[in-house]
Amino acid sequence: MSKRNSINVLFLVSILFIIRLTMFPESSLEIGEGKGGINLVPFFTISDLLFHHSFGDFILNNIGNVVLFLPFGFFLPMRFKKIDNFSKSLLVGMLFSVSIEIVQIFMPNRWTDIDDVLLNTLGTGVGYSLFKALNKIEIYMKEG
Repeated sequence: MSKRNSINVLFLVSILFIIRLTMFPESSLEIGEGKGGINLVPFFTISDLLFHHSFGDFILNNIGNVVLFLPFGFFLPMRFKKIDNFSKSLLVGMLFSVSIEIVQIFMPNRWTDIDDVLLNTLGTGVGYSLFKALNKIEIYMKEG
């Protein structure tokens, strides 16, 4: 398999993994099992989980949303050469996340949450930054 094909497959897998966890119930993570709803107040869910739920729930939701989009952000600039800066990667990650949240409005057991958009966008940015950092290390190693 060529490097280009490998990148395409890994990028597609990152998207499919996101869709799997955001569109289908996952009982082991207690995702999509209860009644859904909408939260449009930034940081409400994050603070609610921090102050009114277990630390495990806080970590699962918040860190989980960041980690979920990290591979997407990592493979994004490899797949699309025009995504060549942090702002563009954040914009694409945010638009992808907003698209998911809009679909979830129409799903009875899903939450549409602005905090998910914030955390997913952060995850895309972390993934992009990790790609750039590893790319710089690779260039440095080749030069030295």
